[in-house]
Amino acid sequence: MATSDNVVRAGLTPKLRDVPTLVSMLTYTTAAPDAQLMSPTKFRGLAHTLLYDPPIEEFSVLATQLEAGQAETHPAIEGPSILIVTDGSGALAYGGEEDGALKTGSVWFVAAGQEVTVKAEGEGLVVYRAFVEAA
Repeated sequence: MATSDNVVRAGLTPKLRDVPTLVSMLTYTTAAPDAQLMSPTKFRGLAHTLLYDPPIEEFSVLATQLEAGQAETHPAIEGPSILIVTDGSGALAYGGEEDGALKTGSVWFVAAGQEVTVKAEGEGLVVYRAFVEAA
């Protein structure tokens, strides 16, 4: 959720709960689950990275899937990002340094303006990177 003073609480908090306002905001319109799926696009021409760009300004997500020995370099993004390894192991390089500690469950903060290279070892690597472009 974006930073906002417009929060309507419904429970699980000692703060003011405004259930009538929450209920008035709810919709009960249904749709097929596949209507909610986003179609990814290639990110800046990269071979192994897809961009999931929801229709909101708060963030986008990159999905990089590599086989053993493959590497992918993300060009600098003008905003902060969080990189999460969901499968496999490998090496991470950015800011002129390399760290071989990528493994399932690893989470890395990447500062704005940093080119990032991920390289798969073992059986491959799956990495997601949530970011926001600071305009």
